[in-house]
Amino acid sequence: MSDRSVMPAPLLYYSRVRATLLPRYIGLAIMAFGVLFIALALAQRRIDFLLVPLVMLPTGAFVGFMTVTVRVDQQNVVMDFCGIFKRKLPRDQIAMVTTDNAAGINGYGLRYMGPGMVGYLVGGPEISIEMNNGKTVIASTDRPELLISILRARTARETG
Repeated sequence: MSDRSVMPAPLLYYSRVRATLLPRYIGLAIMAFGVLFIALALAQRRIDFLLVPLVMLPTGAFVGFMTVTVRVDQQNVVMDFCGIFKRKLPRDQIAMVTTDNAAGINGYGLRYMGPGMVGYLVGGPEISIEMNNGKTVIASTDRPELLISILRARTARETG
């Protein structure tokens, strides 16, 4: 039986953004080369050619189908890249929130962008969250203005 007192907090914001067309096409092209090497290995009866598709197919799938998920509840902002790399930011430690609507300007993927700055990027509009400790996290999201209004509403209530 489940205990109702341990239920997760309701989400105030949820966004799951998929990669833009450029990384999708690149990922599908990598996967196509992997399939080509499978056909080549079968045609020439060479098992050593199968090593290339073992690397190319998962790599292409990762690049072509990468996602960034942003979830906001009462206490935390959780950013998640491909369900593998996650970062939890306490909402009471957020100093400033801004947006950048330039698609793909910072690249794609999990990015180290300098000291204290990490990006979870798949192209499209981005949100930049600066923490009280000086660290910054940038993430792709589909509705950055809504996310900013949700995060600013809480800080306005706490200070006012």
